[in-house]
Amino acid sequence: MWIVQSRMFRRWGGEIFDASVLHSVRITPSIHKIIVKKPDSFSFLPVQFTFLSLMTSEGIDTRPMSIATSPSRPNLEYAVRLSDSYYKQAFGSLKRGGLVRVQGPFGDFILNEKRPAVLIAGGIGITPLKGMAEYASDRRLNIPVRLLYSNRSEDEIAYRAELQELEVRNLNFKVFNTLTGKEIPNGWRGSKGRIDQDLVRLAVDSLKRPIYYLCGKPSMVSAVFNMLLQMGIPEEDVNYEVFRGYWN
Repeated sequence: MWIVQSRMFRRWGGEIFDASVLHSVRITPSIHKIIVKKPDSFSFLPVQFTFLSLMTSEGIDTRPMSIATSPSRPNLEYAVRLSDSYYKQAFGSLKRGGLVRVQGPFGDFILNEKRPAVLIAGGIGITPLKGMAEYASDRRLNIPVRLLYSNRSEDEIAYRAELQELEVRNLNFKVFNTLTGKEIPNGWRGSKGRIDQDLVRLAVDSLKRPIYYLCGKPSMVSAVFNMLLQMGIPEEDVNYEVFRGYWN
């Protein structure tokens, strides 16, 4: 059990609970995910974030983390890109039965259930957008959902099998992958290069006034946000989320 209750928790409020790790696995060469037990009393919107506290070699450390799954699913999921930080090393070392502390939910990066959605992710920024796509499929929302997903290499596409399964289940959902690395395999069938206006136009096609949801590292989100404005997309139709803790 946790002994220290930090000032941060008291200041932010929200539900606080200790959660048992149910599953812990590397899903790409650099990305690790965990699934933790969700209490029956805990609810969130698609898809908010929580604070996630871990016991590291330097003591308790807390980071804001998007929930990487839909509230329609039975448990909570988180994923990080691994690094040498104490927090990321502790996250990647979690085992089944280990404990983490969760506080939340927070945030207004939430899917509008009545308007078409264009989800734009870079790397680990896929986490809340995956949850939105799951929610739209699980709830059988009658809205088109398009995911534009950028990664350096094919083996770094997180949740690839899960996203493909959602495409099969939900005919309103379509994924557009693009690779930005220098060594792209000859058999690659997706796009190449950064997400640009041509790829956005291809994905959006005939969608009527979609809302754009951006998530990724700060430079990527800023670049895509400015690009959308240059395309004439109203600023009020663009929502975004950036968590610097993903990269530290």
